[in-house]
Amino acid sequence: MEFPHAVRRVDEQFLSTAPVIVTATVDLDAPPAAVFEALGSDRMWSWVPVLDRLRWLTPRPLGAGAVRVLRIGKLVEVEEEFFRWEDDRRATFCVTSASRPALKALAEDFALEPTTRGTRLTWTMALDPGLPGAGVLGKVLGPMLAPGNRWALGGIRKIIRPVAVQDAPEAAAVA
Repeated sequence: MEFPHAVRRVDEQFLSTAPVIVTATVDLDAPPAAVFEALGSDRMWSWVPVLDRLRWLTPRPLGAGAVRVLRIGKLVEVEEEFFRWEDDRRATFCVTSASRPALKALAEDFALEPTTRGTRLTWTMALDPGLPGAGVLGKVLGPMLAPGNRWALGGIRKIIRPVAVQDAPEAAAVA
């Protein structure tokens, strides 16, 4: 499914060069495999009221090239295509089209890092709103969005499947 409004396809470089870049990090008491499973689930973002529908267009198992559609506030739908999918480590997508002219470019990256207690999950959102003065806007918009993005990312705890300590691969290696 492609929407009528094309959005500029971007690559990994955009994550560090976009006019607006927002990064949020949370530490989770779950192994990377459980966190990654939640990232690819149908329930991702289900706790964020403004993100009211997510559906995968690609059958499982998911990987690079996977496509999903996300509806925002019952106003706009965007099609997202994953150009990186490294199980239990990293997933990155860019928006390829939208149902309304909502933005010029957007990419998001989810990086998982194992920790002694579980996983550190870092979400980087990079966007070009396509507005005059986007560079100046980015200096203001980024810090304004950061607390909300941190809250939204932390909500993933609601859908991470509990893993008993004895079931975790790290525990098996220690035992």
